[in-house]
Amino acid sequence: MRCSMLRLGLPGLMAAVVLLSGCVTQSVPVGKDDLRMGRLGLRKGDKDFSIHAVTVPGLCEAGPKLNLPALSRIGESGGNTVCIELCGISADGKALDAKSVETVTAYAQRCKDENMTVVIRVLAKVAEDPAVRERAVVTAAKALRKEGRAAYWIDGPNAAVLAKKFKKVSPNLLVAAPANGDMVTVDAVPPKGSGLRKLVIGTLPDDGRREVNFVMPGEDAVYARMDKAFTDPVERAPWTPDNSMLSEQERNEGFIALFDGKTLNGWFSRTPGIQSFAAKDGCIEWVRGGAGAIMTRDRYDNFILRFDWKIKKDGNSGVWCRAPRDSRASKMGFEFQMLGDSYIKAPTDTSTGSIYEVLAPKCIANKPEGEWNTTELVLDGSHYKATLNGKVVQELDFSKHDVMKERLKKGFICLTDHNCWVSYRNLRLKKL
Repeated sequence: MRCSMLRLGLPGLMAAVVLLSGCVTQSVPVGKDDLRMGRLGLRKGDKDFSIHAVTVPGLCEAGPKLNLPALSRIGESGGNTVCIELCGISADGKALDAKSVETVTAYAQRCKDENMTVVIRVLAKVAEDPAVRERAVVTAAKALRKEGRAAYWIDGPNAAVLAKKFKKVSPNLLVAAPANGDMVTVDAVPPKGSGLRKLVIGTLPDDGRREVNFVMPGEDAVYARMDKAFTDPVERAPWTPDNSMLSEQERNEGFIALFDGKTLNGWFSRTPGIQSFAAKDGCIEWVRGGAGAIMTRDRYDNFILRFDWKIKKDGNSGVWCRAPRDSRASKMGFEFQMLGDSYIKAPTDTSTGSIYEVLAPKCIANKPEGEWNTTELVLDGSHYKATLNGKVVQELDFSKHDVMKERLKKGFICLTDHNCWVSYRNLRLKKL
């Protein structure tokens, strides 16, 4: 039988081709959010990405109902990837439970939404019988061939040979293995500049090198160690708020100044080496994109936060509260949304004053673009109240809200960089 290569007409992308018995049987296009190896290292869609993973036991067995607190704990500590041990492969290795496939897909989708990804440990639950493992790796490759948003880790006996078989069935999927994969698994942190195509198993760089890919066990000590490794120097340095800008009443009430009007002392960039905000004319002003946000030196749980802000028409910014160290803060903590949208007729769950993509504000309260707005956010346990220009735009009990009750209870306060000009002033906070 004569065989030929198939290609799909996707702009700039070649379809991944599945070869079985030397012939083309099916093609799988490369998705825009898929993982792949680029010239300089791992890529997630069109962006550089490094795997900072923690294995969470039992996720596969629990099925497609997502364990969101588990994802949040990873992001809170500076991780961005959940490792799932694949279950549901039959004893003979010939079948994979459809619910397991559904679970992988559910986590891959949620992790895409949370700026995270998934590592699937393919043979974690498979017996050591060589024939069973060989059938199992082919079964998994076939069943999961369309899920390119995950990386696939093959370990255990004969892992290099099995990785080759997996890649033959699903060459579009990104595989980590001792050999014959896209990434090489190692057990020690590689020297600087040499680890972009390696996945370190069981240890992480204590110096906080973000380019190192790793998978760690899900232990309390691991989360603490990871958080420490990714701590910014600003968090370790002494900081005394300059409260001279506060009113006497606010000082007496226990407020502190988060901004001294002259410097960004007490703040650090979410992306090391890129600074999107600058102290300018008594304000914190956006100057360039790329950082994602600037973050407070400290984490806060319960507080009153007051600040003024202004933005241009159709501009986009926001304040993240109880934000994690990494991953998508607006999905793990939450975002008080701020847009240049004073002209809209009705509020939505993404308009100014909303809890971003969760709950619309009670009313439209923002001033015309270019004018200063005054905001107060109160977080006291599960109670949240947001006031904009003297009007209450949010008031609810997170513990009684299906989405918000699973969000983080403590985290950083962040001024977001959405590649858009915005200016802040008079930022002050009182711990509750």
